Order: sequence, then structure tokens, then C-alpha cells
Amino acid sequence: MIPKIVERKITKMQKPGGLVQYLITLPKDYAESLDKQGIDTLLIAYNRGLGAFPMVPGFTEEALLTFLKEHPELVKLFAATETGKAEDKIRLAEEASK
Repeated sequence: MIPKIVERKITKMQKPGGLVQYLITLPKDYAESLDKQGIDTLLIAYNRGLGAFPMVPGFTEEALLTFLKEHPELVKLFAATETGKAEDKIRLAEEASK
């Protein structure tokens, strides 16, 4: 099943102390579904691309890296344009699993 794809605006907020935060909202139906399941935390994967995954039991950064290692085409969606950080994490995950 192809996932839903939505466009979201990034909102820049500056707090009184000068700290700048960047916010995006979740699609309402997705957020309501998470709320009904008692999920209030997302694991964010980003570099050039950004993906958000619900933190459910058994889903960890290591599990996500293992999944991405098995699906190199998905890694391209997150691939860094200059630093290679996403590729480095996959390589490190591969080395750790040996």
C-alpha cells in the first residue's frame, strides 16, 4: 500500500530568550490514530529527507537502521547531499550486525 503523502509548512518560532524552534504539524487523522493507540513519541529519521515513525514496543533506532540496510533504495530518500551521514549510519549498522 502506498503511504499518504501530504505537504506541510515549516513554522519558525522564536522564544523570548532567543531560542529558535522549527515546527511542523501532523496530519489530523494520523495524529488522532496515534493518540487512540496511546503513542505520543515519534522516531525521526532525517538528512535530506525526513520520515517519522511511531515509537511502538520493539521499534528502535537499531531496528530502523536494520530495515533501511535491507532497503537501500529507501536510504536514497534520506541521503545527505554533502556529508554522507545517512550512508555512514547504514555502514556502521552493517558492521555492527556482523
